[in-house]
Amino acid sequence: MTAHTYPAPHRTSEATPHVRPEATTPQADHDMSPESAARTSVLVVDDDSWTTRAVAATLEDAGSFRVLDPVHSGEEAIAAFAAERPDLVLMDVNMPPGMSGVDATAAIIDLDPDARVLLLTTVSPGPGIARGLQAGALAVVNKTAGERELVSIVRAASADESPELLKDLAEDIVISGDQLPDAPGAAPQLTAREMDLLTLLCQGHGYEEIADAQSVAMSTVKSHARNLRLKLGARNLAQLVVRALQFKFFSPE
Repeated sequence: MTAHTYPAPHRTSEATPHVRPEATTPQADHDMSPESAARTSVLVVDDDSWTTRAVAATLEDAGSFRVLDPVHSGEEAIAAFAAERPDLVLMDVNMPPGMSGVDATAAIIDLDPDARVLLLTTVSPGPGIARGLQAGALAVVNKTAGERELVSIVRAASADESPELLKDLAEDIVISGDQLPDAPGAAPQLTAREMDLLTLLCQGHGYEEIADAQSVAMSTVKSHARNLRLKLGARNLAQLVVRALQFKFFSPE
């Protein structure tokens, strides 16, 4: 992936960062316009304040997101999620010296099993990715992704699970050098058709693309993917990739 940097965020001065009034107090939520309330709410968590400002500015400029006040630790992330219940959390994996993004992700999923968490990682995927996905995160996004890529990934993650989010995920996990968590039990027996579907999903092929290749309805592919998740004990599609690596059903080329 070609590395890009985010544009400098809009600020009134070097000493006074841009303030998002809709997220400053609980009362602000009651005063939001219908347009603001309809936008996807996003909580950005990173120990580097420049990163949170840059990511927030990129999402705000897209016009379809309501970015909450960013936080800078795992502990703050849990508190902010409990108070705000955002549609999506962008979570930095490593935030020394406090609670890691992995542990914060696990705690947020405990609070709300339907919570959507997207892991933020550095140029070279670092340790923690596999454990973050095991904790329940939906996908991984590079902090140096271009504006369009960032917005596209955040939109996809906030809307629904998408196999396209899995593209290069297995390779990123391997590159990270992160030790895979223990698999939840012995490897199940998969049919040839299930192995084909698992491979296509791990490669990031979309439901529609898979349906066309297999000459079946897209609803059939989704149904088979759900059954595959159940068989492998995966909470979501990203965990399906982790399971595929754990059981050695898939290896990135």
